[in-house]
Amino acid sequence: MKLEHARRKSRPLTLVALTSAAVFALAACTSGPDSAQTSDNSTKVSATETPTTVTIPDSPVGKQISWLLSAFNTSAPLTQEEIAEHFGPTAPVVLTPPDFDSIRAGQPWATVNYKGGDTDGTISITSTTGGAFDINVVVDGDGLVLGMAITPTKDDHVPAASWQELEAAVKALPAPTNLTVTEVTGGKNAEVFGVGDTSPQPTGSTIKLYVLGAVATAVQNGTLSWDQKLTITDDLKSMPGGTMQDLPSGTEVTVRETAGKMISISDNTATDMLIAAVGREQVEAEFAPMGMADPSLNIPLKPTRALFQLGWGNDGAQRIAWRDGTPDERRAILAALPGGLVDIPASAFTTPAWPFDIDWFASPADLRAALVSLQEMAKTESGAPVRDILAEDPALGDESAKWFTYGGFKGGSSIGVLAGAYHVEHDDRAWVVTMQTHGDDAALVADPALYFDPVDDAMLLIQKDATS
Repeated sequence: MKLEHARRKSRPLTLVALTSAAVFALAACTSGPDSAQTSDNSTKVSATETPTTVTIPDSPVGKQISWLLSAFNTSAPLTQEEIAEHFGPTAPVVLTPPDFDSIRAGQPWATVNYKGGDTDGTISITSTTGGAFDINVVVDGDGLVLGMAITPTKDDHVPAASWQELEAAVKALPAPTNLTVTEVTGGKNAEVFGVGDTSPQPTGSTIKLYVLGAVATAVQNGTLSWDQKLTITDDLKSMPGGTMQDLPSGTEVTVRETAGKMISISDNTATDMLIAAVGREQVEAEFAPMGMADPSLNIPLKPTRALFQLGWGNDGAQRIAWRDGTPDERRAILAALPGGLVDIPASAFTTPAWPFDIDWFASPADLRAALVSLQEMAKTESGAPVRDILAEDPALGDESAKWFTYGGFKGGSSIGVLAGAYHVEHDDRAWVVTMQTHGDDAALVADPALYFDPVDDAMLLIQKDATS
């Protein structure tokens, strides 16, 4: 989900859908120190400082956030015409005038923090009478609001001081969560920390690690090249996360750029384009060589658009058919799904689909093996781009980003699912950190910061151990 916590650095999550709260793109959030300028293009001041130092950029999402702030600080009625001017046709959240009125009652609102990129941004506002809120906004390719979430600002996270404290914190989370830390220096597999159920779990877009592996293998075999161009079509367009679904059909994009978007912003259309380019069977064939203990959990492989169609595209009959189907029956279900643009209303994304086997599944050991395998691929001439692709957004807090000399990341999210997998290095030492959580009640995992704060703590404890 693209929900962001105040004073947190953005970490792109990754599956793909709209919820009643916001857009989720299989991504996440990570904490960072309270600096005046953070590495994720955020500007920050404390509540006691003059908020005029906060600059909202003139980006597509920045423009919408600036409009939103001005709307909160005025009393003029919000018309339907104004809503239509700023919100996209599929926006899952459209504030009604009473909602605006309840926030306006606390004006004047001061901006105390902003962070974001071109299409996803979070503003933190405060007032003496209205409290404090974080407002996360995601815009579409036309710069219109695609998703928005307004949540009360939380206190800064206090990092765990020891592995014992971290274990207690993970066990206290609302939904069952596993968190593992493993040193993988020089091919070893030494567990540093582990808590929670480590059996295969729904893992969202972290499955895209295996798609990247299949692409690297195809390049090595000479059936694909990084500079080869792929064509966007209506039959390959998925739903957000990502931006490539907004490009006109017929647009050509290189394999390298497509793979970069698949990992860095968890672009679902990019993922489905790459699956089509290498073949679904090639991705399935990559599971075992990359260390997945039970590939049958993900065979047949679902493209991201199929996940939407099966999980939320009808009255639920296909959920049951998929859950109860044999592999051959599931292949028939995939073959029968309609082509063309996927059009599912935001109101449909309410209940988790993973209990019906509609997700992708992996254990912490599977994810660790996948990341190690990809780093080995990156040591070859043909696989060299893999290392940079994984590092385009390492999703580290500011302190960790300074200490680790390399960071690779893939996150995942869906309704009721959050996950993250990291390969980090400091000089000649390397670690893999994984986190997975899921719940029958989507509300239990609606705040990514709750689950990624412990990941940030683990990164700091790695540093503490390594330097002590």
